[in-house]
Amino acid sequence: MTYSYNFEVREQTLLTPQWVANQKSFLDWDTQPASFKHYPHFCYRVRLSDHPSLQWLLHTRFINDERVVAHKPYRRLNVPSAGNLHPIEIYVQLRNIPGILSGIYHVDVLSMELVMIAEIAGEGLEPYLGMETRFSGAIVMLSLVPFRSSWKYGLRSWRYLYLDLGHQIAALSTSVRHFGLELTKMSPKEDLNRFMGMGEEEFIAAVYGIGESTARPVKPLHKPMMRVQPTDYSESLPLLISTLQTIPPYISLPTTHGYEKYESFNLSRRSAREFDPNQMSDDTIMELMCLNIPDSLEIIPVVLQAHTMQCGVYLNGKCAVNGNFISEILHLLLEQRFIAGANMVVLIYAENFCASSHIEAGIYAQELYMACEYHEVGCSGIGAFYDEEASLWSDNALLYAVAIGGKV
Repeated sequence: MTYSYNFEVREQTLLTPQWVANQKSFLDWDTQPASFKHYPHFCYRVRLSDHPSLQWLLHTRFINDERVVAHKPYRRLNVPSAGNLHPIEIYVQLRNIPGILSGIYHVDVLSMELVMIAEIAGEGLEPYLGMETRFSGAIVMLSLVPFRSSWKYGLRSWRYLYLDLGHQIAALSTSVRHFGLELTKMSPKEDLNRFMGMGEEEFIAAVYGIGESTARPVKPLHKPMMRVQPTDYSESLPLLISTLQTIPPYISLPTTHGYEKYESFNLSRRSAREFDPNQMSDDTIMELMCLNIPDSLEIIPVVLQAHTMQCGVYLNGKCAVNGNFISEILHLLLEQRFIAGANMVVLIYAENFCASSHIEAGIYAQELYMACEYHEVGCSGIGAFYDEEASLWSDNALLYAVAIGGKV
């Protein structure tokens, strides 16, 4: 895959100690845009739990914790999201699925229902994916809703959007694999957004197939689908929108592992905000260092606390620089004190600062989350850091950090 270095986005989204110190304003959470898209009540709906053949979709994205915070619903999903803002939506085209009308659906996460946007027969989305025949099975489309994230993070949300997308792609891949299916990569054309009824408020960012092509011909849709706003209101950030518009959808297949108890891991996944370093073994630290690393990334684990193994910077499973780096890591990650209890922090770098490398950092981080759940340790993805200070550890660009430690 070819990467490009996006200097403009990186330079305009840097965090520095001076910038952080100068931030005097506080968010008014009453103005937060809606986190979930809603299609009209008259649309035909299907409960996902009623269809065992679609359990992979039910486990791809769902609410696994709900409570009230400051008199408002606070919902957490099985995939992490920077700021818990959930800037992703999922759509599926289903064809030849037993018990379900062939059509194009939105996945309503709040109700865990499929909401039909358009019924299909001889028509479909295949022509906008470079296919001339019908695809039997599911075509899964992941979209980004920029304002849900930029409302809080401004232009730096560019980074978080693609990290979140990587997490969601990995969650899809893991779920599909767990239920004995396979993903097929697809290459969307520019017309796909328009025929899905999307404007500048939403972008299709990745498409995958689960099924197979048939010999039957397919026609393009005779008109675009209804347009429904993904948030209750929106404000444009022109540089963010113009940059997103130039980035093609991600088309690579993720590499993910399978876990026998995946469904229970998926239900219990949380981003840790407290650690007990005594509850994590050195063997687990070493195993987490051995996860497969995408070619686009550089992974630098920094062991902060352990039982007998050396603390310091590790490369290829061996301590390259011995020492206590807790204060340096805390400063790098904006003095977030809970990190001091972690056993290690995994720093994820890339030579190319681009959308694809951020997506792959999110995919790798999601693999860390699942591996941590398997080993019964805590994990927390951190996208806020001082970019220039990150050069202490590598000449490449820091994209993401993951703190890992024993569960409290």
